[in-house]
Amino acid sequence: MRRFAISLVLAFACVVAAAALPARADDRASGDGDEIAVPLIADGKPDPRDAAVIGYLFKPAGEGPFPAVILMHGCDGLGWETLGKASWFLHKSYAHRYVEHGYVALVLDSFRPRGVEAVCGKPFIVSPQRRVWDAYSAARVLGNQGFVDKSRIVLQGLSHGGWTVLMAMQQPAGVDLPEHFAAAIAWYPYCYPVRFFSAPLLILIGGSDDWTPSRRCEDMVRGLRRESGDPDVVLDVYGDALHAYDYPYRARTNAIGHRMAYDAKATDASWRAIDDFLARYVPARR
Repeated sequence: MRRFAISLVLAFACVVAAAALPARADDRASGDGDEIAVPLIADGKPDPRDAAVIGYLFKPAGEGPFPAVILMHGCDGLGWETLGKASWFLHKSYAHRYVEHGYVALVLDSFRPRGVEAVCGKPFIVSPQRRVWDAYSAARVLGNQGFVDKSRIVLQGLSHGGWTVLMAMQQPAGVDLPEHFAAAIAWYPYCYPVRFFSAPLLILIGGSDDWTPSRRCEDMVRGLRRESGDPDVVLDVYGDALHAYDYPYRARTNAIGHRMAYDAKATDASWRAIDDFLARYVPARR
């Protein structure tokens, strides 16, 4: 694994040794979560046709207030009604894992409310800019819940959702929203030149990803400004791991020619990195 990190003072490399806890949800968070509507913030939204998206809410037992994680799917959507698609089950397992660690989890569905199944190969059918608005609107909904600490909301996304995370960490241009994310996690995102991010950011990507190449993320991190007070950015690159390496699915080449395969070692290392990152920036305080 290659790790690149930008902190207040220096760049450093390290290997996280903490063990990840096993995933297990309590009775309050069992099943598929509670489906909730997420009305989109009206002022400033990129597409006036967008009205609301859907979220699936998972909550620890107790009154809180808890920190929260908003989870954003990739270009394949949640796919929970389609046989052979693993995205919904993956996100549900991640939501349960966060609940076990003391976080509220909200899995967003950006596609079904818009009548879209997937955008792989056509990423602007539902653009990351529109999904950024989904994320901030979800943060507003969570912030209005008495069991959520609105100052400790984390945004996580996979692939197209990870690309959305990078954009969200710059907040929508020309819009001053009161909502802010305490930290963010981007799994194998499409990286592009950025000067700085608004909150601590963890990027996880495979070194052999041929869809969202890790070199783009390495270049992005090297190009960040180094000013006192800028949030930390950590990039972990996992050896020979491919795109979507955390999907427990057979090795395959998708319809647009990109290779994908499950990599248990890289997945475990990613969750250790997440545990360490959250313990540092948004601890559950259990």
